[in-house]
This record gives sequence, C-alpha cells and structure tokens, in this order.
Amino acid sequence: MLVYICGLDGTGELLFKQIPELSRKYRVITYRSRDAGEFTYGELADDVAALIDGEGEERATVLGESFGGTVALMFALRHPSMVERLVIVNSFARYRGRTRLLLARFISSALPFRIIKPFRIGANLLGLYIDGVSKQDRQRFFEIMRTVRQEGYARRLRLIWDLNVTEALKEIRVPTLFIASERDIVVPSIKEGREMSSRIQDSKLIEVKGAGHACLLGERVSLAKILDEWGRESAEC
Repeated sequence: MLVYICGLDGTGELLFKQIPELSRKYRVITYRSRDAGEFTYGELADDVAALIDGEGEERATVLGESFGGTVALMFALRHPSMVERLVIVNSFARYRGRTRLLLARFISSALPFRIIKPFRIGANLLGLYIDGVSKQDRQRFFEIMRTVRQEGYARRLRLIWDLNVTEALKEIRVPTLFIASERDIVVPSIKEGREMSSRIQDSKLIEVKGAGHACLLGERVSLAKILDEWGRESAEC
C-alpha cells in the first residue's frame, strides 16, 4: 500500500497524474488533510497512522510532497514501525525562507481568499509552466484548488513556521528516497534534499533536471518507474 500525503493545499486529489501508473503495483490511498481547528503536526501524523490501520495494514510506503513531506517525516519519527519506505518530494526539514513565509502567513490569515486568488493563480501558473503541465491538467489542477479552505491553508503555513526536525532526521531508520527538482521556485529542493539525505543512513537522493515544484504533474517524473528502480537497487544491495 502507498499512502500519499498532500502538500500545502491539503488535497490528495493532486496526485491524479501519477495514480494510473502507481496503481498497477500499489494500492494507492489519498485523502484530504484536516481543514479546521488548531491541529498540530502530531495530529496530522496520527491521522496517517489511523488511515493505514483503518485500511487493515500494519505498514505502508509513505509518500509526502512539499508540506506533505514534512508530515511524512514527522510520521516516520512518531510511528516508525508503520513505515515500510519513505518517499519525500520537494520538501524540507526546516523552511529557511523566513521572510517569504512570514509574508505568506500574514496574507493567508488577514485577507479573504477571493482577494489573494489572482496572486495564487499567477504563482501556480508559473510553477505549472515550468513543469510543462498540459492545458487539460492545468484546468483540473485549478478545479481541485477551488476546494481548498482558507482556514486549513493558513494553519498549515503556521505549522511550517515552527517546524525544525533537522537534528531528528538521524533517528529515521527506514529506507528513504528524496526526489528534488532543479527548478523549484518554492523550496530550494536540491539543497534541502542533499542536507536531509546526509542525515539519514539508508537514504538516496534523486535530482530531477529541468523540473519544478509541481513535478508530479509534469512529464519528467514517473513515480512508478522511480520506485521500481529504487526497489531493484535495494534488492541488489
């Protein structure tokens, strides 16, 4: 079983491009992250544990993208026995762009979504164009984005502000794969991927040339192929 933990927008529907290939080998589980209340990273990690348990499984391959990667790291630290393999895409153990993050927190909390919508659309379009996302998939992306609730979005930004699991990474003992995009304009993914990988003993980093933050929606990344190759390499070791 493969569980996908979504990014800042909180909806697992954004894995739609990868699911057809992944489903040939994995039972893929996606879900919507909490959108209400003062939830914590611990509660988000526990939600993943409850999801795996509810599916009748003891362990799963856990895939986290961007903000979801931070939840996946927290899950691996909090519930290590439930992780078969860990896959982290364009994420971080601590977000270093503090000024940008502070501004995003303020805007998402102080202004209605309808006012900041044009700016979010513009930023997302830039990222989607970097990854060569098709017009049809861009339309689907924005349809999904319209379901995002401001309360949950703002809360996730506040959680990122306090996050720092850099030193704790050495406690992760499961096979871990980092996927980092060369042209990520949201997170310095390659720098962060190298830093995180250096702290986890059984880990590997894949750097994707030309890809951006939305690499799972483009054509440069096939998670199914990457996971198959990683599995074969692990079996040969």
